[in-house]
Amino acid sequence: MDPGDFDRTRRRISRGFQGLPGRGELWFSPRPASGFPGDRRSTDVQEDSPLPEDFRRRLTRAFQWAIQRRASRRAQEAAEAAAALEEQSRARVEVAHAGLQAELVEMHFQNQQLARTLLDLNMKVQQLKKECELGFTSDSQ
Repeated sequence: MDPGDFDRTRRRISRGFQGLPGRGELWFSPRPASGFPGDRRSTDVQEDSPLPEDFRRRLTRAFQWAIQRRASRRAQEAAEAAAALEEQSRARVEVAHAGLQAELVEMHFQNQQLARTLLDLNMKVQQLKKECELGFTSDSQ
């Protein structure tokens, strides 16, 4: 094998891999087929064709639908978050209400005890008054 054989083999291999990425040469994408809407180089599609307008309307409708759906989803998430916050605040209010109710029951119980104590003291004071009056009357006689 002489040095020229190596060079010829290398050229043959690189020629066989043309167009494959990472092999021999750079990858070039094929030209778009003629006749696609919006291909300004194609000559067989007319500019006033209804296809691009219909396509534009469909795309617009699809984007509007997606935006509305996203907005409604966000509104629904916001409503769910507001409902969760309201539920949390309602739970806090109920806990506070239960605590206040327990304190009121305790205060009512203490009030009844104080009322009994006052009545007992009043009865003792009345008894002492009677005893004092009896003691003064018996001393004075």
